[in-house]
Amino acid sequence: MMGSYRDIEGELRGKTNVRILILDTGNIQFLYQYSDVLPQSILFQPYDIVLIPGWVHAEYAHHTGKLQYVSAIPTALYYIDEVEDYLPMIGYQDKRLMELFRVASPFSESQRFFNQYRNVPAEDLPDDWIDLYYENGFLTRQTETLITKKNAGEVSILTLAFLLLSHYRNEISNISIATSDFCVISLKNRLLREANSPNLALSVPQTPPISYLSKDVTLFHAVKTGLTLPDSIARMRQNPKSSIYVEHFRDGSSTLHEVVVETPTFIEMCRKPHKYTIIF
Repeated sequence: MMGSYRDIEGELRGKTNVRILILDTGNIQFLYQYSDVLPQSILFQPYDIVLIPGWVHAEYAHHTGKLQYVSAIPTALYYIDEVEDYLPMIGYQDKRLMELFRVASPFSESQRFFNQYRNVPAEDLPDDWIDLYYENGFLTRQTETLITKKNAGEVSILTLAFLLLSHYRNEISNISIATSDFCVISLKNRLLREANSPNLALSVPQTPPISYLSKDVTLFHAVKTGLTLPDSIARMRQNPKSSIYVEHFRDGSSTLHEVVVETPTFIEMCRKPHKYTIIF
C-alpha cells in the first residue's frame, strides 16, 4: 500500500474545522451489511475526509463486497500506511513514535516487543521496526483466507487519531472513530493521560475532539433523523450491547449510564430521542 501523507498534508494543512472519520473493520462490515437502510450519500455527508489505516484495510481486503463498498464512499478517502505515513506526522522521530505505539498497546505481546528496544538509541533501531512491531507485537490468528492481529486495528486507529491532533492541531474540529470495540475507550483514555508527557510531547488538548460512531450511535441517529424506523432496528441489532449513554431529565439535569443494553430497551430509547444521547 502506498503512503498517503502528502495527500493528507494537502487536504489538511492551513484548513479549519476539518471533520475526519476513521473506519474500523467491524463497522465497515455493519455499514456494508445494512447499506440498504444506511445509504452512503447520507452517512458520509458530515465528513470532509475518511481515513482507513493499513491494518484495518488488511482485515477486510479479502472480501470483494467490502472493498467495493469502501471504494464507493462519496467522500475523500485515504488509506494510511503505518510504515509510510505515521513517522512524518511525528517529525520522523522513531523513538517518539515507538513510545506512542507502546502506550497505545498495553498488551503483553506488544510490551515484550518494546521492552527489547527500551535502551536502544534511535539510530540503532532496525529500519523495519514498525513492520516488526505489527508482525510480532500482537496475538496472531491464522485461517485459510487471512491473518488477524488482535487489537492491531484499534491501536492503528488511536495512534493515527493522536498523531493527527498533534500534527494538525489548528485544522481539525472533530475526529470520529467508527468502531464498536469497547476497548477503544480505555485505550484512548490511556493515551490521553500520557500524550503530553516528556517522552511524547504531542501537545494535544486535554479535551480532544475524538468521538465514537459506534453501531448504536449510528442506529440512534438514523431513527432520530428519519432515515429508518424503530421497528427496523431489531434485525440490525440482534444481540445486547455494552453502551454508554446520557439520560436527560426535565429539570435540565442528566446522568451517565454505562451498561449492557438489551435490544428491546434500545428500541424504546430510540423512540425518545429528546431523552437520550448515545455516546457509544
